[in-house]
Amino acid sequence: MIRRPLPAALPGRRRPVLAAVTLAGVLTLPPIVSEAAADRSFKDWWVACDNLRSCSAYGPEMAPADDHYGAWLRLTREGAATAPLTARIGMILVDQATGGTATLRVGGDAGPAVATAPARIEGGVVLADLPADSLPALLDQLRRADTLPVTLSGGAVTIPVKAGISLSGSAAAMLFLDDAQGRVDTVTAAWKPGPKPADAVPPVPELPVIRAAPASQKPVPAARPAILSRKSDDGDCESTTAEQFDPIIERLDDTHVLYGQACFSGAYNVAYDFFVATEGAEPVPAVFDVPDGLMGAAELINPGYDPATRTLSTFAKGRGIGDCGVGARWVWDGARFRLAGMEMMGICQGIAWDDWPVVYRAKVEGVD
Repeated sequence: MIRRPLPAALPGRRRPVLAAVTLAGVLTLPPIVSEAAADRSFKDWWVACDNLRSCSAYGPEMAPADDHYGAWLRLTREGAATAPLTARIGMILVDQATGGTATLRVGGDAGPAVATAPARIEGGVVLADLPADSLPALLDQLRRADTLPVTLSGGAVTIPVKAGISLSGSAAAMLFLDDAQGRVDTVTAAWKPGPKPADAVPPVPELPVIRAAPASQKPVPAARPAILSRKSDDGDCESTTAEQFDPIIERLDDTHVLYGQACFSGAYNVAYDFFVATEGAEPVPAVFDVPDGLMGAAELINPGYDPATRTLSTFAKGRGIGDCGVGARWVWDGARFRLAGMEMMGICQGIAWDDWPVVYRAKVEGVD
């Protein structure tokens, strides 16, 4: 659940009901799509799980300083009973040219450090994976502290960068993570362990499989369909946007062509209508399969199409700097677009795209 609603960047737009029609793309819910993801906010913290029950809990810094845009703690665990809990600290430096290595110290302002770890820096984005033996002390901090102090220093960082990660909501977030994976009261639980054995954790669901349509070497038709020159008079689409942005015209396979028309635009988001035409027929709204739990996030914004992989990619920014929103990939299977992958960040607190969680995944076959 994005705390800054995505349509805010698209003035005057009514948020669509995706179960019916979204941006002229008909969304169906057949049994071929698997269990969808879950996400939840707990005060300052946010948790997201994918359709394989891999979950990540994020604690952000709520008041960044002058030398960095944001810092965060990410606790991640895959769905398998034996999967370990892992921890990572991230940060975005104001100096985007910074690259190299440094040392990250967690805690220690009023006592011993919780952990010390090497940090890698690329383009100002800092990521540091904490050692496994530091997790008990880290979880203890989550139970009893309000803020987790972190310090980045040495190496590529000439002046230490200090941040304070909020722990407000961390207890509920970690309990939700355990519950979403079926770990509560088992010996594997991170937050609420119990006597139940590890095999009480439910097995990971099967990965959905998508068979991409065969690639085509045929050119797209020279003539443009009338749908690309339509003028809307019912407020559902802005004709000025369609005139401002070039349409998308791509070959899907030997018998189908994709047509995309810009429909709404804001400061950093452009939403498209998509249509598919069979050879010799008029275009009809493209069909997209979306699992129930992701229907509210699956908007066709800032799209691009790769004919080599038959993949339509979209990325809806929650705000201009791109630190929250939804990215998705849709694969054409010869009849419809099926969701192959989605990343999401539900809090707008300076968390880099590099560390967003996957909230839906599938195996794609038929692509080299």
